[in-house]
Amino acid sequence: MKKTLLIAAGLVLALSARAEIFTLDTGHAEVGFSVKHMMVSNAKGTFNTFQGTLDYDIATKTLLSAEGTIETASIDTNNEKRDVHLKNADFFNVEKFPQMIFKSTSVKKTGEGTFDMTGNLNVLGVDRKVVLPVVINGPVEGKRGATLIGIECNTVLNRRELGIDHSKPAMIGDEVKISIEAEATFK
Repeated sequence: MKKTLLIAAGLVLALSARAEIFTLDTGHAEVGFSVKHMMVSNAKGTFNTFQGTLDYDIATKTLLSAEGTIETASIDTNNEKRDVHLKNADFFNVEKFPQMIFKSTSVKKTGEGTFDMTGNLNVLGVDRKVVLPVVINGPVEGKRGATLIGIECNTVLNRRELGIDHSKPAMIGDEVKISIEAEATFK
């Protein structure tokens, strides 16, 4: 009898600790970047069309996995001529590679609400291993009954290591600062 009660209690705990799939709320999100131009200033931009999900355990406040897709043609640097150039084969080649895709392979908790998420970032059709530092804020209950979390990811990636090697470093820096800030919901 005691063994049966222990097993039942274990099942209840296991079920209550299951993770939920949170979906990015693109109306409360931004995927931005910044790169040196001519070694003196920063050119900034965003990708305006993207989606993503996070597998997050509310009970333990643990990020388990994440994946996301960015539509490369949605690049926006507030300069139409530059955007057209970034969309061609010199950079993102959006006709051949319409998406950048990230899928996590492991997540390591580094502190309260902080994680190092390792995964494959597919740029120009090639998967490359990256480690992204992620901060999760929340969860909180939203006005319409949804549970919300906030996501922050700020990192630096080398564009040449991602296969984007057009132009000399004196013209366009190799290091690209990435900033992702978003809300995600679970209903």
